[in-house]
Amino acid sequence: MNAALFTLLYGNPMSVLSSCLRGILRAAPGKVLVAADYRAVEARGVAWLAGQEDVLDVFRSGRDIYLHAASKIYGREITKADEAERQIGKVSTLALGYQGGVGAFQTLARASGVKVADADADQIKVAWREAHPKIVQYWYDLERAALDAVRQPGKITVAGAVGREVRFLKKGSFLLARLPSGRRLAYPFPVITEKEVPWGGTRPSLTYKTVDSVTRQWGVTDTYGGKLCENVTQAVCRDLLAAAIVRLERAGFPVVLHVHDEIVCEVPDTLAGAEDRMSEIMRETPAWAAGFPVDVESWRAVRYRK
Repeated sequence: MNAALFTLLYGNPMSVLSSCLRGILRAAPGKVLVAADYRAVEARGVAWLAGQEDVLDVFRSGRDIYLHAASKIYGREITKADEAERQIGKVSTLALGYQGGVGAFQTLARASGVKVADADADQIKVAWREAHPKIVQYWYDLERAALDAVRQPGKITVAGAVGREVRFLKKGSFLLARLPSGRRLAYPFPVITEKEVPWGGTRPSLTYKTVDSVTRQWGVTDTYGGKLCENVTQAVCRDLLAAAIVRLERAGFPVVLHVHDEIVCEVPDTLAGAEDRMSEIMRETPAWAAGFPVDVESWRAVRYRK
């Protein structure tokens, strides 16, 4: 069977392989794996940090966030029967929250089997941004706060909704970003340069040193509001996960692994209702995350699975 036919019948070969490999991991005799993952945690996180309350209300009420996004984009009510439009809402929610444009939308659209012309993708992007003004403003506020902190070493600058602020401080050779959890992200050797923009002219751009993800070499990279938003949101979601791991361990749920937004515990197979109790523990939020609309999905099995 050639690769093209295999992909047509079974999907991406690497996805198939990874699914097969998961089953190699299994619980010890007399034990069972209980797992739970945070649902759409980054979409919830960016809305929480930015104060996009209408999106938070959708999550809190249990409504479908992809239908909500699609309804905003198309200017009419989208229901589950509108499958194509809901897919657009899903791609938009996942691709555009970190200042993504047509390229980001199309990359995820292709991976999701959604075909949209570039001109239509641009209109969708514009409509999504108009429907999420707090998130859009958050990108710009983060970038402004980071640049101002570098320009004024020792001065704290702030961005984000009240009670959920990120605080920037240039100290020594680092730009520090204090998260709502109290943990800090560090950007080494921050410098402001003038960067050319596609529409002409230049604009101030924040650069810092890091290890290149491709070359694995130490070098300079630049950042902007959307990328800072991604850093902050993913870091906050990590902090929620880390806090949940501590609570689970204390409650007698030994954590054997965690992957992205999923935690896996190994418990006696006679423990009834373990997945419900695990979900209950993970739904708790630390004091610093008040108002974060956390939700989880859980499963129970002898072997690890997706």
